[in-house]
Amino acid sequence: MATAAAGPQGVKPRREYERVKAPALFKFQKQGDVIEGGLASIEPKEVNGKIVREFMFELENGDRVTCLSTNDLEKKIQAKHIGHPIRVRYANDDSSFQKAGQSAMKVFEVDVDMKNFWPGYEHLQAS
Repeated sequence: MATAAAGPQGVKPRREYERVKAPALFKFQKQGDVIEGGLASIEPKEVNGKIVREFMFELENGDRVTCLSTNDLEKKIQAKHIGHPIRVRYANDDSSFQKAGQSAMKVFEVDVDMKNFWPGYEHLQAS
């Protein structure tokens, strides 16, 4: 029977833990609001009985934020953008499709750097 390598009895390796915070929910409230960072994930989430996509971004300072998809973002942000630098800016409102009792559709400018990877996501690069 093989045994593990012997080390000092009763000595546990020193661990250096860091507190991990849950990502904050970012809400685009006014025109000009921006999220800029690396797109970390796209996950389904149930909100008010409906399944929507939740985008998670890693910011320059290491914090993470999420935002819920809108009709416009749903069409622009894609799975192939995961791991790449991305900037999402709330540009304006479009009331051309607005129905009575509804708010205008938020329109976003989405810019993605597909030539580079966000730090820590280089492993997604094709060989």
